[in-house]
Amino acid sequence: MIEWFGENLWAAWLALTFVLAVIESFVLDLMFLMLAVGALAAMTVSLAGGEAWLQVVIGSVTALLMLGAVRPVALKHLKKGPQDQLTNIDRMQGLHAEALETVTETSGLAEVDGDTWTARAAGDYRIEPGAAAVVESVDGATVYLKPAPSIEWNDSQTREA
Repeated sequence: MIEWFGENLWAAWLALTFVLAVIESFVLDLMFLMLAVGALAAMTVSLAGGEAWLQVVIGSVTALLMLGAVRPVALKHLKKGPQDQLTNIDRMQGLHAEALETVTETSGLAEVDGDTWTARAAGDYRIEPGAAAVVESVDGATVYLKPAPSIEWNDSQTREA
């Protein structure tokens, strides 16, 4: 068994590549992906008949070059965007909402953009079910609402004036 492993070191490098790729899929910071490329380089040297020490050296140098030169450039391109770019949560401020149940400072549910959210009143408000509201802020999975501005028409006073 040990002889086979010594003669087929490429299989160990391939297994290491897959393990690092799986870890990268959970972490998503490109570090383990760069290490996986180093393991692929070592596997290539192994398949070409290189000695074990040469495989380790080539794999290590490749991984270090990938970490030092490729990863920073890749991260910069992945995070490209204007500094004042809003996230999805930041974009919710000012959206219209509808209270699904009475919203107070301590309890409530509301529908915002087709989704149901835990809602709280952003002040000393009481928003009744079906009433329109506006999202003032978002904290986690809770939207803070204030009543939507509205015009209340009083027909009897309008006719008298």
